Order: sequence, then structure tokens, then C-alpha cells
Amino acid sequence: MQKYQSFRLAAVWALALSSFALIGFLLHRMTPRTEPWTFAISVPEAPVRGTLDLTKEVITPAGETSFVHGASSVAMQDGGLLTFWYRAKYEGANGAELISSRFDGQHWSPTQVVTNSARVSGDIGITIKSLANPVPFRRSDREIWLFFAASRLSGWATCEIGLIRSLDNGATWGHAERVYASPFFNISHLTKSTPFLFSDGRIGLPVYEEMNRKFPVLLVLDADGRVIDRRRMGNGGKVGYQPMIVPTGPSTAIAFVRRLKSRKPKSILISRTSDGGQTWTVPTPIELPNPGGPISAIRYDSSRILLAFNDDAQIERNITLALTDLEGKTYRRVGVVALMDSEDRKHTVAYPFLISSAPGQFDVVYSRPMKTINHVRFSSAWVQAGAQPQTATQ
Repeated sequence: MQKYQSFRLAAVWALALSSFALIGFLLHRMTPRTEPWTFAISVPEAPVRGTLDLTKEVITPAGETSFVHGASSVAMQDGGLLTFWYRAKYEGANGAELISSRFDGQHWSPTQVVTNSARVSGDIGITIKSLANPVPFRRSDREIWLFFAASRLSGWATCEIGLIRSLDNGATWGHAERVYASPFFNISHLTKSTPFLFSDGRIGLPVYEEMNRKFPVLLVLDADGRVIDRRRMGNGGKVGYQPMIVPTGPSTAIAFVRRLKSRKPKSILISRTSDGGQTWTVPTPIELPNPGGPISAIRYDSSRILLAFNDDAQIERNITLALTDLEGKTYRRVGVVALMDSEDRKHTVAYPFLISSAPGQFDVVYSRPMKTINHVRFSSAWVQAGAQPQTATQ
């Protein structure tokens, strides 16, 4: 009996020491480093070119009956697209898949399953129920990283972030990996917005936490994809989520933040940094409305940002584009790229994701009644022709 108790005590101590060692290791990995907090700034070429027509397609196969949502895209070298979304019986259902399709400028390829919840479970050794919000990041000419949210149980608050990589521009994919956003349980972090680069090669990954209080977070990853720093945006509290970060200078950036459903006024929120992302201002409303949907934004040229948003305070009725200055203080509405089919609230147009696929060429992908993923392509000539008179905000 005494030997058994001694063995049990030793086992408890061994478990405790192992746990402390793991926590210490994770805290060490996430301790702020001394690398310069400056953004890699690449001012895009924005020649006024192209037609004044919008090109529109449905990407998903005809007769799709599953729930499809959370579309995103990455540009290909030929000006085409590789687009991703997640598919399941319903939102959060067991057995979800991450799907891709390739656009060559004329046609969309048949869909490909990138991975699914069962495969991710086997890769990381933890049971994963569902997947959501794939977000691509071009690491090199041939390498693409795909971040995504992986839910362990019912509800998105149990998510952690996964990463899967392709070395051949999305033709094949490796095993899923865990992204350790927190040393304690590593849950309640989700993806939605485009990653970006720091000047020293580190990667900024905008994410958000959903456990109890929703708030935006900036994760800083090293060149291998390991989290080495984590910055809470918005000074605590329930301040919004799904930050879309656009660097505007070596040390400056603005984040367009999705408002909480309960928050008033029903407007887009903006947070700013002047120290390379180390600290962020409390998100404050601007004059552009927000029904509680995400915002997508990119650098348009040397002095402006282009954003896609739902231009309605109540419902995701349309997807509108607008131009704003680099401080987010003035804006010009450009035009509408998607509209609801009817006044039925089940026919919303949701989750716009905007990229520039070539100089003077832009693409938006989005969900329509959560049964189709849709694509709109437009030109810089269309943007310039549609820009309305400037309006000031705060």
C-alpha cells in the first residue's frame, strides 16, 4: 500500500512538472522579442485600366445543398484566383470540409477537398468537430499557407487555429498543424482576415477571441509559422471582432473591426496603431454602417484603401465598395457589387473577401443564402468611374 501511494505521488509530481514545463515553454515562445515593430510596405500599382463592366459567377456547383460560407481568395501568378470556403451540413456541423476552386480568368475548376475535420483530427491528435473560415497567405511564388478555425465541440468558442501548407500552389496539401495562440488550453481563437508581413519577415495574423467576450487579437508568427507574440486589440472589454488590418506606413496601420450585434451605433469600427502593432486604440465608430458583418479591405494605391462592406445598418442587404484615405477619416462610395435577391432576410449577401489579383484588377468572393459561393471581378476603371463625392467621418 505504501509503495502504491509513493508511486501515485511520484506520478502526480511528474504530471505537474510536465505541465509547468509545457506552460513555461509556450510562454517563452510567446514572450515579446526585440525585432523591430515595423510593417513591410508595398504600395500597389493601381493603373486606371479595364472595362466598366462587372464579371459575375457562381463558383459552387449547381445544386449545392450543403451549407457553404467563409470564402477567401489568393492571387495566382497568371492573374487568376485560388478560392477557398468551408462546407458542412449546417454551420458548425460535424464532418466539415475545406474546399478550393481555381479560376483562370474564364472558368472555375471542379472543386477540390483541401482537408476535412476527420483528417485534421488525425493530423493533430485532437478530436475536431468542425472547420471554418479558411484564410490563405502567399508565402512564396509556389508556397501557400492556409489558416483556418477548428472547433473541438459545439460552438465556435471552442475553436483553435490550424495551418495547412501547399508547396505547389494549391495542387496538393500537407498535414494540418496547430497554431498555439494561447499557452492555456489554446481555445477560443478564430481566423477571418488576411495575414500581412512585418519588415523582418515575421507574419501578422489578425484573429479574434470568442469565449465570453469577443475582441480582436493580433498574433505575430515567425517565419516557420510559430506564434512568438500576441497583442490584444482594443484595450479589453467587448469591443468588436474579426479585425481587418491594413498597414499604411512603416509604423502605422488601421484595422476595420466588425461590430458586436449588441453594439450601437451600428457602424464599422476602426482601431489604429502608430507603433507597428504593439498597441491599438479602442475601436471607434465611423459613418459607414455595419449590420454586424465583417469588412474586407486592401491597400488601393499610395494614398487610399479600398474596402468591401455591407452598406446597411440592419441587414446584409448589399456588398458595397468604398475608398478611404490612409487614416480612415474620409471616404467615397464606389458602387454595389452584390444585392439581395428579395427582401427576405434569408437572401442576404454575406462575408465579402476582397483582393487585388493583378494591377488594376480586383475580386470579391462572398456567400449568397449560404448555399452558393459567388465571385465578382472588376477593374480600377470601374472603381474610378463610380467614386462618389467625398464624405468626412471622424
